[in-house]
Amino acid sequence: MSNNEVELQLKLDTEGRTVSTQGGDIPKLDYSSRTVLTLLADESEPLLFSDNTEKRLSFIDDLLFDCEITDCALLPRTFWINCQDRPRCAMEQCALEVFKHHVPNDTAFDPDTSGAEWWVQIRPSPPAGRYNLLTKTDGKKYNDTHSHKTSSGEVADEDDDLEASGICFHWDKDEDLRLMMGGNMYIHPHISTVTYLTSVGAPTLALNYRVNPLTGEYMSPQDEANFEAYVSCPKRGKHLSFDGRYLHAAPKDLMPKGLFEDQIKISPSDDVKESSEMNKLLSRRHRRVTFLVNIWLNYKPFNVDPFPESMMDKMTKVNEDIPFILFNDGVCHETCHVKPEIGNCGQGNSKTTNMKWPMGGCGSKEVISMDLPLESIHNEVKSNGNIRVTWERNVNTDRDDGVRILVQDNDVLSLQKALQLSCEQTCKRPKTDSV
Repeated sequence: MSNNEVELQLKLDTEGRTVSTQGGDIPKLDYSSRTVLTLLADESEPLLFSDNTEKRLSFIDDLLFDCEITDCALLPRTFWINCQDRPRCAMEQCALEVFKHHVPNDTAFDPDTSGAEWWVQIRPSPPAGRYNLLTKTDGKKYNDTHSHKTSSGEVADEDDDLEASGICFHWDKDEDLRLMMGGNMYIHPHISTVTYLTSVGAPTLALNYRVNPLTGEYMSPQDEANFEAYVSCPKRGKHLSFDGRYLHAAPKDLMPKGLFEDQIKISPSDDVKESSEMNKLLSRRHRRVTFLVNIWLNYKPFNVDPFPESMMDKMTKVNEDIPFILFNDGVCHETCHVKPEIGNCGQGNSKTTNMKWPMGGCGSKEVISMDLPLESIHNEVKSNGNIRVTWERNVNTDRDDGVRILVQDNDVLSLQKALQLSCEQTCKRPKTDSV
């Protein structure tokens, strides 16, 4: 094998999910979009340190500090822990708990090539954070050269930059493999997850819109299925999971105007001696902090390695007195309520607003357009709730159904034409991470 060749052992089932190359049963997991409360949520039963609220909040502060370390721009973007490994720190313990929560003991998979890919997202980005340092070019923020359009078609200003305050639309995938294969190969995790460590910031929107794993072409929901989006608003201790093949994002403009700016405000301490450390603590609590775990079965993504041993002394240690941080699968974790809504204008909900976002930006001409019940979403944001939006299929249309692909000259593309264009655009889609 030459230096330019890569050996790839990969097998997909008919749904585009990785299965064991040795044969055997296909893993059967719950791929539905849903939210549950972890042991960190205030309303959870059971609750971590249920008899000591101050101790629980102090432990969450430790996790927030771990997230800030993990988000350092000098470290890799994501990290790996095999499902058979022993955790070395609290973050790895959380990642394995997420894996075990979603993968029952009787699931058929190859443990040697299965595990959790984990990382964090923080908005606003800390001073040494990945976004803050790596999205500046000659002193300019990313949005100075990569602007996006609002629902009115106007170019958003710097304060509305999608990546500065949220996460742009993307698919989770083996990014290095995609690039090695010319930009057209999308191998996804089985399940994508988001655990909110604060109640701040933009909601996560997961849409059942996919790409062909071998060509990168768009794939609308199959058969008679409707377009459907699950919108989860941040709530400390809440855990969102959805099919790892789904398009998703966290757009700030799903929030009421000005709310994010109010959420991230802090009142500095007047005590000079305490002000520095206290202000750092308050800043961590007033950011959108999410702990992300992708569950991979029968396949390990390229160049995703364990968290560096040289940094382990900075992280919160595994504590035998805390056997579970997020999930104790010996108990039933409460499923969160989700409000149903119809996204089709004139079909039970006339109060829809058309929203447009770039499909990752970075030179792509593709824009996703969605008709959304924005007022209902705003209400759920205020109560840290969830909403499921369904665009009922209209057989008399070309499957637009309130979710459409546009190009930036405002020409509307039918789904058929979008499929033709998607291969041309897929190489331009940027490297982005989950929400």
